[in-house]
Amino acid sequence: MKPGRAPKRRLARGQQQRAREASARVDPDARRRELLADETGTIYREAPLKVGLCYPLPYRAAMSSLGYQVVYRALNSRPSVSCERVVLPDDVAEHKKRRLPLTSLETGRLAAEFDLLGVSATWDLDITGLFELLDLAGVPALRSERRPSDPPVLLGGPLTASNPLPFGPFIDLAVIGDGEVALEQILDILETVTSREDLLERAARIEGVWVPELHGDRVPATQKVTAGLPAVGQIITPHTELSNMFLIEASRGCPRFCKFCLVRAPESPMRASDLERVLSHVPAHAPRVGFVGAAVSEWEGIREALRRMVEAGKGIGISSLRADRLDADFVDLLARGGYRTMTVASDAPSQRLRNTLSKAIREKHLLNAAQLARDAGMLKLKLYVIVGLPRETDEDLDELVRFSRELSQILPTALGISPLVPKLHTPLGDAEFAGMPAIDRTLARLRDGLAGVAEVRSTSARWAWIEYRMSQGSQDAGLAAYAAWRKGGRFAAWRDALAEVPERGALEAARRHQLFPAAGMK
Repeated sequence: MKPGRAPKRRLARGQQQRAREASARVDPDARRRELLADETGTIYREAPLKVGLCYPLPYRAAMSSLGYQVVYRALNSRPSVSCERVVLPDDVAEHKKRRLPLTSLETGRLAAEFDLLGVSATWDLDITGLFELLDLAGVPALRSERRPSDPPVLLGGPLTASNPLPFGPFIDLAVIGDGEVALEQILDILETVTSREDLLERAARIEGVWVPELHGDRVPATQKVTAGLPAVGQIITPHTELSNMFLIEASRGCPRFCKFCLVRAPESPMRASDLERVLSHVPAHAPRVGFVGAAVSEWEGIREALRRMVEAGKGIGISSLRADRLDADFVDLLARGGYRTMTVASDAPSQRLRNTLSKAIREKHLLNAAQLARDAGMLKLKLYVIVGLPRETDEDLDELVRFSRELSQILPTALGISPLVPKLHTPLGDAEFAGMPAIDRTLARLRDGLAGVAEVRSTSARWAWIEYRMSQGSQDAGLAAYAAWRKGGRFAAWRDALAEVPERGALEAARRHQLFPAAGMK
């Protein structure tokens, strides 16, 4: 290859992308057809019960979600159901300005014409994406304002395992946790339902289903399904964050005990599938394969799976890497599979705080990861760190600065900083939020200490506070989010809307119903 060829191809792809985006502004239906033309695995079918599977973000994010793809295939495997995808447009403001309807990807069906709208939510602030979806669909966001002709709204996704309460005023029902079994039972009901009231009354009796209108703030326990592994993707597309990648989940859960994490051994023990069974699902035409899971580098088959994929000429990706699981053979496989950045988590700024989090990572593991990445020809080390932890001090932050300088001498280093947002149903679920002023001081100290040494990217203190309020809020916090969204969604609107809302309504409800264990950082 002659020097300069690759940059020219990247420029051509960029020009093509801009041309497509321009055409979408002129004709969204043309953009929809272009996306479909580049997909492999799209399902087209007609059946009596029509489900619109919604994602509260644009296409690029939606098609990077394995869970979203798994549900899409599962729904379409049921003879009585046809499922089509509904995602946010790339430019919501332009879509609204032109008063364009929200339609499905497969057939262009109006979102409001489905018999059921299922929404997959990953994190707390997806709630504003839900508002956008319903608004564009012409479906009133508030359940209390909907007409009999409006489709019921079902919530699912990873967010439900933490705190779905803020979504309560806007949904009819939710599947809490792994939804394979409960979703089938809901579909059974929909096939014979006589009214919305009939749907809710019957669904409320299903284990793991929350019906806000009937259950109030008592959310059932999270369901954990052991069957269904490996979970495999359905669609391969270049127009996604994980371009041309076939996704597969070989293991679920985690054998570790990190106190900030929802996926930890006591609540979600490790479950895994056999190597040969996993690899049998990988299609020959997939150019890249992504192994997905909270602790996928702990799966005993991961090395051989990577080796087989690399030898087959496929690119590879892994959703999470633990630094203490890496060695030269593992990292070499990653590099041969296309890795150029080594991404690992420190999860605390100092060893003292890692110990209090039950995070069994040591500096030697992180240094080894950097050295192995350098030796394998990788170009950058990315380190994820949580700040704003209980009893965090300046000395802890200074240790992170010192250690980051050491890492940067091995390999160019970038830090991804996230303020701690305590999540319910974790040992840190009742921890205090550090506060915006404290987080701002922490971020300034790190940026000053690492100026010219390491790249520092972080969630802003303001948006961390908003996420905290949603992660700990009850249904009234959801109503505040709706008010803030209607006023434009700027920070001032959120601050004003949340001013009179109890700060930890969901934690109080969980304790009231004896659903939250007493725990914390000891």
